[in-house]
Amino acid sequence: MSPVDIIVALAWLAGILGNRNVWIPAVGMATVILRGLTLRLVNGLDLRKIEWAIVLFLGYWLLNYSWSTANLQNLYSFDFLRHDGALLVTYPLFLMLLGWRLKPKLVRGFWVLFVTVLALLAIPGVILSLNLPHPLFFEDLDLIGYDYTIGQNMFFGWYEAHNTSGGVYAIAAIFALALLQEPSRWKRKMFLWFLFLACTIGLLFTYSRGAYLGFMAGALLILPVRKLGKLMKIALLAVVPTVALVMMTSRVLDRIDTITDPTYHTNAYRLEVWGYAIDAFEVSPLVGIGFGRFNDRMVQFKGIKHLVWVGVNGDIVNNDAHAHNSYLHFLAEGGIIGLALGLYIWWCAWTELSLLAHRLRKTDMYTLCFAAKACLAVVLMTAMTEHMLGRGSVILVVMGIIGTTLATGRSEWARIKHAALQAQASERSLRQNEDRRLPVAAG
Repeated sequence: MSPVDIIVALAWLAGILGNRNVWIPAVGMATVILRGLTLRLVNGLDLRKIEWAIVLFLGYWLLNYSWSTANLQNLYSFDFLRHDGALLVTYPLFLMLLGWRLKPKLVRGFWVLFVTVLALLAIPGVILSLNLPHPLFFEDLDLIGYDYTIGQNMFFGWYEAHNTSGGVYAIAAIFALALLQEPSRWKRKMFLWFLFLACTIGLLFTYSRGAYLGFMAGALLILPVRKLGKLMKIALLAVVPTVALVMMTSRVLDRIDTITDPTYHTNAYRLEVWGYAIDAFEVSPLVGIGFGRFNDRMVQFKGIKHLVWVGVNGDIVNNDAHAHNSYLHFLAEGGIIGLALGLYIWWCAWTELSLLAHRLRKTDMYTLCFAAKACLAVVLMTAMTEHMLGRGSVILVVMGIIGTTLATGRSEWARIKHAALQAQASERSLRQNEDRRLPVAAG
């Protein structure tokens, strides 16, 4: 492990712990991109299936932008790259993360440190959310905000939006839950239970219903029904009472009740914006209405309606509004091609993680591969209610977990294969030497 990797890791850690000061994640992303690019140039590009999928995905969206909006000044603008064009920043970073090879212990230690920081932030965050007695410096951490829709403080952590915080905390809780499946000493077990409980309670107080669903998807992947019996006693004694207490002393249950209520204001808004996204897809199902056109106003279209109907003129608007569903957003702006290319990236990630988990089952990499798959399940589920796959902070975290895991897993598998080949060569050499000695011994 080089000093450069340590510096890059620290910058990356600071970058994914919050997004209120945009320059902190920007610097973290820049250091990872430079490090990954340098390593790829030194060690060879070694582009595999997932890397080519990312290249195709980015190439398609740039082409889509060129035949639709076609405004170079907007393409390079900060507002566009932060909001509508965020995928042009995050997915190249994913490409570079896949080339950043580290030692398994460093990868594991990095993500445990990340989850630990989030868990420690959740404690004062929950105390402030419940308005419990607390030291004054808790308020200086700026972890909460009052939300009028629930009539209570909402836990944000160091993120701008509660859904972002919820998505990150769901990933952190699932990562800790995956580590809990490993056999370990009781002190480490207690520490991992603390991480899991703290991040889960922090997740609850983000009031992000989509993140709740994402957490459930990840937990079901880690804890299949057939394995629940072994952990049920622990869950009944510790987890269930803790979560129940939190729910009864807050508005969490009320928030969950609104998930299926179509008249609830945020639900009604989502239904409206989903309808707009479906309409956009219907008029241009092949390539969508154009990259970045979802929020634009007074859009003028050209082409063949209900086949290729692309927005070519209009007032450009870059803001946080989106379809509140990554799949519908990709369909609206990029059509079937855009969605297929986007899903293909994550299919490649899933299949390679599964392959490495099988190959490295008896190594430290197995749990990392298993945890990365579960975290991907979290994001794919939350993408049903938010545009997680094409935005910033949450996707950066899952890209970091998957990218570093895949890069390190590839390196470990290559090392194991090389060691096996050397052992075979050594064994052949010994056999040849024995064969040469046999006639002499016989004489």
